[in-house]
Amino acid sequence: MDIADLTVFKAVIEHDSVSRAAESLHRVPSNVTARIKKLEQELNVGLFLRTNNRLTVTSAGLRLLDYANQILQLHKSAIAELTQTEPSGLLRLGSMESSAASRLPDILSAFHQHYHAVQVELITRASMPLIEKVIDGELDVVMAADPPDDPRLHCVACFDEELVLIMPADWPDTDELPTSLTMVGYQKGCSYRHRLETWLKKHGHTCGKVIEIPSHFTMIGCVIAGMGIGMVPRSLLTLHQTSGLKIATVDSDIANAPTYLVSRKDNPSSAIQAFISCSMEVAATV
Repeated sequence: MDIADLTVFKAVIEHDSVSRAAESLHRVPSNVTARIKKLEQELNVGLFLRTNNRLTVTSAGLRLLDYANQILQLHKSAIAELTQTEPSGLLRLGSMESSAASRLPDILSAFHQHYHAVQVELITRASMPLIEKVIDGELDVVMAADPPDDPRLHCVACFDEELVLIMPADWPDTDELPTSLTMVGYQKGCSYRHRLETWLKKHGHTCGKVIEIPSHFTMIGCVIAGMGIGMVPRSLLTLHQTSGLKIATVDSDIANAPTYLVSRKDNPSSAIQAFISCSMEVAATV
């Protein structure tokens, strides 16, 4: 297999058409068809079903696509590492919303000072959706909590966060709370929401209702207004007006929630490594 054949193969699947793939690659359709046939002959397996002048990818083709994505990404990374003197290009970054508010500003400021040639795109999501985007190749590196034990991932602990309960100021202490509570939390896939659910279950509470709010600051405001109970990193509260809140500590196994920098092992770009190094330097000063 050569890189050109894999590039053509991937384009045909992405565009679901030989002619559209040829157009995107600035080739003639016959060349694309020949490349696909050559790849099938080398592998001795059918990659597409051909019916009524239409190609449908086979199960073998789908398995090859996963490898092709990895090979092409490594090829791209190798060229970048060997031809560029410093990190450049696009860095696709993801972060939990709390980390984006409390941790990222100092990191991005330091990163920008040292690496002017890198363009950063940032999205905020819950931890698991972010990590899934890393696995799928849609993001380069993310700041997330509780990453899974996945051999494809490179995970570096960066910030030590302490999670605390937040409640309206006029609520009783945690040992006097009602059994059924409303949880003001985040979307499914958020590690902090899972930890709050674990705490509720551990202490004999049920979650009668969940109010999903994507913004930590909105969530804190809703808790102050008396809507329910939440869980946030203590570091986030330094950025928010906490009058009207009651803050309570929780069990250490729930409270200790390190933030990790998560990337794919097979995507070792200089921009990713520079961001990780910059983040660790900032974390060391906290």
